[in-house]
Amino acid sequence: MRRGAAAVFMLVLALWCAAIASAQTGSRFRPAVTGTAGVVGTESPAASQAALQALNAGGNAIDAAATAVFAMGVARPQSCGIGGGGFLVYRSRTGASRSLDFRETAPAAFREHSLTPPGLHKKFTGHLTVGVPGTVAGMAAALQRYGTFSLTQAMAPGEQLAREGVAVTGSLSQAMTANRDRIALFPSTVRTYLKPDGSAYAEGETLRQPELGATYRRIMREGVGAFYGGDIARAIVRDMRAPRPATKDAGLLTVKDFAGYKAVWRDPIRSTYRERTIIGMPPPSSGGIAIAEMLGILQNFDLTASGQGSADTLHRIIEAQKIAWADRGKFVADPDVIPQPTATLISSGYTKARAAEILPTLARQYAPGAIEPPARPEESTTHISILDAAGNAVAVTCTVEQEFGSAVVAPGTGILLNNELTDFGNPGTANAPGPGKRPRSSMSPTIVVQPGGRPTLVVGGAGGARIIMGVLNTIVQSVDFDQPIDQALDAPRLDAMNGEGGRVELEDDRIPEATLAELERRGHKLQRLGDYANRPRVNAVGMVPARPGLPPEETDGRLAISDPRTDDAAVAQRARPREPAGRR
Repeated sequence: MRRGAAAVFMLVLALWCAAIASAQTGSRFRPAVTGTAGVVGTESPAASQAALQALNAGGNAIDAAATAVFAMGVARPQSCGIGGGGFLVYRSRTGASRSLDFRETAPAAFREHSLTPPGLHKKFTGHLTVGVPGTVAGMAAALQRYGTFSLTQAMAPGEQLAREGVAVTGSLSQAMTANRDRIALFPSTVRTYLKPDGSAYAEGETLRQPELGATYRRIMREGVGAFYGGDIARAIVRDMRAPRPATKDAGLLTVKDFAGYKAVWRDPIRSTYRERTIIGMPPPSSGGIAIAEMLGILQNFDLTASGQGSADTLHRIIEAQKIAWADRGKFVADPDVIPQPTATLISSGYTKARAAEILPTLARQYAPGAIEPPARPEESTTHISILDAAGNAVAVTCTVEQEFGSAVVAPGTGILLNNELTDFGNPGTANAPGPGKRPRSSMSPTIVVQPGGRPTLVVGGAGGARIIMGVLNTIVQSVDFDQPIDQALDAPRLDAMNGEGGRVELEDDRIPEATLAELERRGHKLQRLGDYANRPRVNAVGMVPARPGLPPEETDGRLAISDPRTDDAAVAQRARPREPAGRR
């Protein structure tokens, strides 16, 4: 696009966004960042800048995503890092799509009742909660298959941040303060994340992590094997066995567990909603199945006609979630251990039958579907959405589980370890603990593709099980109500995941009182959260949707947005670099 045409386009884009802005915008609303090349949506300014640097250097979306993940582990360690894991959904500019499972795995010695006895793990803390981390293997696998950067290139900005220091954001400072008692249990964690006087770093202060920087350099020199079987794994395992009289806290990980870890490429879940293709993450994440099932149920209702934010629309969304949650709880687990009825749960016949169970004006409870399968503390996860200039799209969600994971930093490594094993369910369920098993997740990296192949929404979120409804709400706002992504992310959210007895969490300040009263009359017990809740935190990018009568060059814009409920970190390339390379 020539410079003059680009300027005209950007003006048209701004006017279009303003023209369809909703009156429901909240007090923290922020407009999307716009551009005509690559765009990045995260909740970490440092990670977004690292991803933008990768794009400007000619890297593609996968290169930028891996770079952002490694930078995120330094800049937002409470949410993501090489001591954790996650999921990635990729769609190339040619339309090919794949998903990558780099979820943590349980040690070989982990048993169904390992977390049953009393102990520090009951507070979601300590060595027994730690699974084999998958982030290093996952990013290496993504780069090898679809990237153009080496692992060393992708890790370099994160290593520099660890060595030179990163500015502490308000959210990191708050997380340090909120988790100070857990951090204080482990001297290595104290040295890493608290100041010498034991206080949290204040916003704007510089956090340096020299041990983590040295670990990055070792991996950059020696490759993935340094982590999965080399000195790094041995250091973590030594700490698992170290005597700790104060906490009586021992872990089960072995070097053999590390050496046996593999990131797994899986076929993504593909479904259709209002003629859009929805590409989501399969099990062991429950996000892709739950979103596809809920959209399949909602497909049977005309939400546009019932109205954005109306009692009918909100009621149908709540009831669809309760149905999907019943199925999620019974069926979804590690597909390598428990056969998954994915095709049935998202089929049009099944979702139509389940939609028929919804009563128009009365809330109810639902049992899982009659098919045979072939309250926690605040969780902390983070999501990265990237679209490069060529049209390659990546949605990647990474995590250490709750804020600061297990609260364990393995001495000498700087690595904050996950507490992902607490994501297993009760013994006897599909998601029961087991050796080598991957616990069920709610991470929901998702790509929405318009007819014709335009990826209009690359989205995901953070916030434990609340992620799923954050992503679903964004899709519904975008598709059913024609909202641009900044309006879609800002819109009031609801969640009935803990809906025993009909309880529904709802951002209520921007919803008319008459609508709220009607929901309560139908039997929904509303937990009112005000203008914004703290979670889920959703980040998104996308291409401007094609519009009838407009030539493609006038809808070539890209949008990026960080959720107004989190740190502002969306960025866009100022100019189109050389065409990013991309593998099919």
